[in-house]
Amino acid sequence: MRSLIAALVLGIALLGLPPATAAADRVEVIDLADDLSDADEQLLLDRTPTIDLPAEVASVTYVLFPDNDDNLNDTVRYFGEEQRRDLISVEGDKFAPGQLIVAVGLDPRRMGVYCGDDVCDAIGFYSPGRQDGILDRMEQPLRDGNWAAGMLEGTRAVADPTAVRETSSGGIGLWGWLLGAGAAALGLLAAVGIWIGTRRSQAQTARQQFDVVQRDYGRVAQDLQAIDVRAHSLTSPLANDQLRGQWEQVKEQFLGLNETFDQLDGLTAGSADREFRGRREAIATAHEQVEKMKTAEANIETLARMEHGDAEIRRRELTAMHEDVLTLDAPELRERILALRARLDDPRFMDDFADLVTEHRIVVEEAQKKLYADSDLDLDRDNRAPALWDSGWRPGAYLPYGTVYAWHTADVEAAQPSTSSTSATTGYSSGGFSGGGASRGF
Repeated sequence: MRSLIAALVLGIALLGLPPATAAADRVEVIDLADDLSDADEQLLLDRTPTIDLPAEVASVTYVLFPDNDDNLNDTVRYFGEEQRRDLISVEGDKFAPGQLIVAVGLDPRRMGVYCGDDVCDAIGFYSPGRQDGILDRMEQPLRDGNWAAGMLEGTRAVADPTAVRETSSGGIGLWGWLLGAGAAALGLLAAVGIWIGTRRSQAQTARQQFDVVQRDYGRVAQDLQAIDVRAHSLTSPLANDQLRGQWEQVKEQFLGLNETFDQLDGLTAGSADREFRGRREAIATAHEQVEKMKTAEANIETLARMEHGDAEIRRRELTAMHEDVLTLDAPELRERILALRARLDDPRFMDDFADLVTEHRIVVEEAQKKLYADSDLDLDRDNRAPALWDSGWRPGAYLPYGTVYAWHTADVEAAQPSTSSTSATTGYSSGGFSGGGASRGF
């Protein structure tokens, strides 16, 4: 066994073979439930071609069903037979070669992955724990109600041979050992391919981040004094000690990049991938601080323009606050927000806006307590409002109710027993069809 593995690794090393992967020639999103936004569909269309799928995958089809059979396999089969014959083989007894289908049914909630024989073979679909492992990866996003993310995770899991549910077993016997040895060898081949792809991805990410640092660091450094003056010239009640403290923090972190840049000395856009991989941590640190400073600069500019009477920004911020509390039992707060939006040029605008921020915080805190009380959950989350360097920051640094609700949803899901121990269903209710596929509830 050792010699077999060694030979495989040596063969890959000597031949310099890249992972046998390729983007699918065709990606299609079929939203029969009409429940995917344009952004959801675009996410699937944009991200799927970037996944390193086996070359056998010629087409990836995502299908969202509004209602479906308890056995989703039947629904997908009948959909192919009745509406999309191109998904079915010429003989009509399997899925067509080159096909990868990722499906989600909403009533009852089911998820499934289906493949032509060549694709099933290429992804090791029938290896122990593989089908369950793929579906396990899809489960959490789908339980959160994020259909697009769940389906995308299904495709990513298909491309990842480590997406396998671990199971315990007793003695496996000689044949089991031999099969396991063969699977291990094939798994090693796939792992080497993934390793090569990961190294390429690391270098590509580091290059992209380095480009941003090269482009923006000099400009921000040159303007830093002006930004600092702008930050200290803020005079409204929103320019409190918290904001000033956050500004000093992000400024000091930016100024502390000298040691990081020492590690990047000599690196250029034309440097080899290994140079970028070797310095990717320093690049990531520089990129993070530059991005945080750029965001802080933009947020300071927003607050400054509010203070100086910019009607467009004042209206935008009030509209965002109003939309955030639409679902809350806060009619007085909503009325006060709308009333202030009707007098954007009022000399007391910033004082009144600061009062609204305080009232918003009180309303959201009460709503949060009720959410957790109704769910019988302890409110032990460290709720931090977006900081000055975060893209979600709002003037007054208030915590949006939308964020609180998302946290609560995640806590509720985490407290529920997982269904990932459920095994996948692979059969069909009626005979005559044996297409590769597996599904279960979520």
